Amino acid sequence: MYEWILYTHMVGAATWIGGSMLLFVLGITLRDKAAQQVVYFYIGPLYGYFEAAVLVVLLVTGSYLYISNGFHSNPEKFTYELGFYMHIKIALVVLITIATVLHMIISLKANGREKSFKEKIIGRGTSLLIFILNFVILWLAMQVRTIL
Repeated sequence: MYEWILYTHMVGAATWIGGSMLLFVLGITLRDKAAQQVVYFYIGPLYGYFEAAVLVVLLVTGSYLYISNGFHSNPEKFTYELGFYMHIKIALVVLITIATVLHMIISLKANGREKSFKEKIIGRGTSLLIFILNFVILWLAMQVRTIL
């Protein structure tokens, strides 16, 4: 069972990171505003709901892996290095979850219309934050797996 949960978590992480990379690159490379609006009008909500489901899978499987490795009940399990990586990873997962929810609210609310300046700043800022945090969290996950 553990292996399937870990596998599901890894597939979810690959899906999450791959999807965010695709949309991030799409946002940078599509210079035609009309094409950008059409693409985001149709892909945005579909991607948003799909990624929300993937995020739930990651949170559930990550929690299971955390508990099944004994971190919730065994403080000795946290060596300095492992504890450091796990706590930073958990904090960044909370931050990326908040950024994702904020990004989805703004994007879905503004879908099909021109975003206000504030919506553009928050939307682009959260998108960039999610993009960067994906790679930091991936690196932290690799460190944790190496130690375990």
